Amino acid sequence: MKPIAVGLLGITHPHASARVRALREIEGVEVVAAADDDPRLNYFTAKYDMEARDIDGVLQDDRIDAVMVHSKSKDMVSHALRALDAGKSVVVEKPGGGTVDDLLQLAKAEIQAAPGLVVQVGYNVRLAQSVTRAKELIDDGTIGNVVSVSARGAALAGEHLTAHLNQPADMGGALWIIGCHMIDTLVSMFGVPETVNARVRKSAKLSDESSREDSAAALLNYPDMSAAFSFDSHDRLEWFESSRISVYGTTGMIEIGILPQKLRVYVERERAGWPAGWTEWTQSYFTPPFARTEENKFSELPELENISNFRTEMRGWVNSIRTGAPVVAPVLDALAVARIIDASYRSEKERGASVQVVQGVILEADLAS
Repeated sequence: MKPIAVGLLGITHPHASARVRALREIEGVEVVAAADDDPRLNYFTAKYDMEARDIDGVLQDDRIDAVMVHSKSKDMVSHALRALDAGKSVVVEKPGGGTVDDLLQLAKAEIQAAPGLVVQVGYNVRLAQSVTRAKELIDDGTIGNVVSVSARGAALAGEHLTAHLNQPADMGGALWIIGCHMIDTLVSMFGVPETVNARVRKSAKLSDESSREDSAAALLNYPDMSAAFSFDSHDRLEWFESSRISVYGTTGMIEIGILPQKLRVYVERERAGWPAGWTEWTQSYFTPPFARTEENKFSELPELENISNFRTEMRGWVNSIRTGAPVVAPVLDALAVARIIDASYRSEKERGASVQVVQGVILEADLAS
């Protein structure tokens, strides 16, 4: 089992400490150093028992095999490119950058990276057991042909005011930074839609101009089905507690819960071992909340209580580095998410008009630019 040493570029994203804790549960993995120009770097490195360094001190360390990027969105891609140039695999916190162009640049860098280097984007809701099991059932035809999908996502009330959701260089606010989780989950389950019709709204009754969008509704149009996604940034429940996906098929349906992880399956008659009617699985009715304390709920350095999906995500990253296994959250999927959300913003400017989503791989023109 190949030993792996990991460093961090950026520590001010809320998921940094969660990934450090998840990595340290994996045999043969060390997290040894972090770099950031934020004054809280020494607090972070002391608390999580690693060295505080500058960026060159991380990238020039031949012992470090891989780097986690948890910087501001606008700096994510530049940090990732430097890490790849230094011969280190990377995981880049979602959404992977601030704009579609950032994700294009990251995708191009992945294609051009040295053999054996792994590039992963920090989407892990797609790795929840409820989601992956539902995808298996859909792919196996347990509920017949999918007719339509309804999905819900949200940001916690008050989060819309944070600097994290209002970074000037980002192409959007809550929909881009938080709504991307559920859009990515839909991409992982159903692929990339052909077009998007969306309304992304700002309401004077809900917030002033110090924050960005308050709510959104997007219709993702596939050749044989549609997925309706609703989102708001004023949810009173814990993160992901109200997030859900319902999938309607010709012979049954599936309801997916994220926190707690939950799966409800309905089939008209016994099929593939599933009895007729409803079958329900719930991970726990007392799942730990996402954030650990009320005080750190909107801190840039919170300790997250529930790191179950981070464990799956980090095991996938390490396995890809060690064995060459497929990446569990590919850059091309993150690029698709960016294009879908960008199409939603453009659709809003045209009062909900249909906007095409660029499909699949990077275009030759993108590689040449």
